[in-house]
Amino acid sequence: MKDKVVALIDMGSNSIRLAIYQIDNVGNYKEIKKEKVAARLINHIDEQGKLSKEGIQLILKTLKEFKEVINSFEIFKVIGFATAVIRQASNQKEILSEIKRQTDYSFIVLSEYEEAYYGYLGVIDSIDIVDGVTIDIGGGSTEITLFQNRKLVEYHSFPFGAVSLNTKFTLGEQATHAQLAELRTFILSQFQSLPWLGNVKYPIIGIGGTARNLGKIYQKQNNTNQIHLQFDDVNNILLNLSSLPVNERAKIKGLSKKRKDIIIPGITTILTLMEVVQTRYFMFSEKSIRDGILKEKIIEAESPKQNSIDCNTKLG
Repeated sequence: MKDKVVALIDMGSNSIRLAIYQIDNVGNYKEIKKEKVAARLINHIDEQGKLSKEGIQLILKTLKEFKEVINSFEIFKVIGFATAVIRQASNQKEILSEIKRQTDYSFIVLSEYEEAYYGYLGVIDSIDIVDGVTIDIGGGSTEITLFQNRKLVEYHSFPFGAVSLNTKFTLGEQATHAQLAELRTFILSQFQSLPWLGNVKYPIIGIGGTARNLGKIYQKQNNTNQIHLQFDDVNNILLNLSSLPVNERAKIKGLSKKRKDIIIPGITTILTLMEVVQTRYFMFSEKSIRDGILKEKIIEAESPKQNSIDCNTKLG
């Protein structure tokens, strides 16, 4: 396999991301360009579950901007995939058709299982943990997996994420103790509904923006490169952030300004999972669902019989 350049477009509920990777002739890859738009598409879903015209126009505007970047590279393949917000949209076909018509990109919509699986696949080779739990908190969904002997054995996708929880519990400019208690109670009841998750005592690996921001806050506060946090570390960060109004949170080193309003429900989700799992520690990963999809592409390139995942192929 010759060196190839692949572009991945990740359309999530909170953000739309472009990542361009160079893959060498032995299957190693590196990210050479990235772009991100905090589109908050989930906020453009109406009461009937339909993505509004404004939401569709935001997608098209973003993809056309991404296309200009993509066209500046000699791209072998563009891989476009969407997660919860498009998966749940009642006008999904209309959205995908308009994207194809105006950009010529054909997006696949990942199922709940595929979203969880590719998150697990993205991180498993970057860690030396044998048994563990992964959590990927998006804007509108949260994927949990359980792996043992490094093999995926259980998964679940919850229909809530950092953005939707923030809206549901109206945390606003300054979260109250009552709102935080109600938020925790809700998340706890959701996690406790999974019998295979309780008290397994495995380490938790966090994927996505909430996990990375949590880890970076810890690193900045403690002047360390450590990626493992204890329960008290996470709890102290949550207590500190929840004591501040949204605008003051933006001053916290390590926290993205675009995530300042939704970081509270995100960290509460992680902390509650730690409580349910009774884990020794939480660690955050720089890997993501995009790495999992890219690995599948590399495997497919080396083994032609493997199933394809690209803009024009629906996963089985």
